[in-house]
Amino acid sequence: MLRINDIKIRKDLSEPEIFEIAIEKSHIKREDIVSLKIAKKSIDARKKDDVHYTYSIDIEVKDEKKYRKLEKIKKFEIPTIKTKNTSTTRPIIVGAGPAGLFAALTLVQNNCKPIIIEQGQSVEERKKNVELFLKTGKLNTSSNVQFGEGGAGTFSDGKLTTGINSPFCQKVLEEFVHFGAPKQILYLSKPHIGTDNLVNIIKNMRQYIISNGGTFLFNTKVVDFEIDNKHIVSVRTLHNNVEETIKTDNVILAIGHSSRDTFEKLYEKGLFIEAKNFSVGVRIEHLQTLINQSQYGTITKLNLPPAEYKLAYHSDNGRSCYTFCMCPGRYSHGFF
Repeated sequence: MLRINDIKIRKDLSEPEIFEIAIEKSHIKREDIVSLKIAKKSIDARKKDDVHYTYSIDIEVKDEKKYRKLEKIKKFEIPTIKTKNTSTTRPIIVGAGPAGLFAALTLVQNNCKPIIIEQGQSVEERKKNVELFLKTGKLNTSSNVQFGEGGAGTFSDGKLTTGINSPFCQKVLEEFVHFGAPKQILYLSKPHIGTDNLVNIIKNMRQYIISNGGTFLFNTKVVDFEIDNKHIVSVRTLHNNVEETIKTDNVILAIGHSSRDTFEKLYEKGLFIEAKNFSVGVRIEHLQTLINQSQYGTITKLNLPPAEYKLAYHSDNGRSCYTFCMCPGRYSHGFF
């Protein structure tokens, strides 16, 4: 696979038109081309009188030796995660947010059959709860914008950002595309799925997990853990005021930041818990027209998406202030 970098596009062009420009720039003969795909796409708005797209294109050719001047890259392969399951009980995952769903997905891909316990509702029912709250102010404390299948990010535009550099980031994107996300998230510099898409994608993930032996228990709360000689042997759940004990020797806690009662129970059991810093947030709202003008200027005729930004401030006392989860065209959230 060869990569053609720094392709500047100053018009709104279709994908085939962009490929034609890449072929001309690289001087690759068309009969040598096996396949083409967009590797990266970003907006360069540093000069307001020359706002443009910058592309990188990956081209697979029959004989790479003929084009030694082009960058050679390895074809991405999703890392393999192997599990060794010798247990006679099924693994339990507590929480059906992003961590819980991908843990369940990984397990079923390795022939394990997890039980996923979620105190909130399925994403379809959760969507109804959110819409009811927005219309009437009636809050379901277990199923709302923050809680339920899919986690908090489901209803904050499905942002896909992280500060880590890991090959598994690409695996996450590939899995999202497999379950219905637009392919452009694989190459956009700031990808996001969108809440409307994400609701269906999460439903598709759940159905795949179930079809491969997984089980989801919604509206079910984990209230206690049974530990014997420092090993987990069961969890106790509560559903419709009925308690049940599920035997297991493997538990993944994917409970997010707000399950205070679960953290308290773990502390009570004497399990090791390490404190971490927390952020206090405030919502900031701007007119999108002002953000667009600040980022893009007023000259460009490109059909650009709503502009976004990121700001950070670091003080001498070690504290910082930074924007987080910017939602272009909707809301900007600043977190301290």
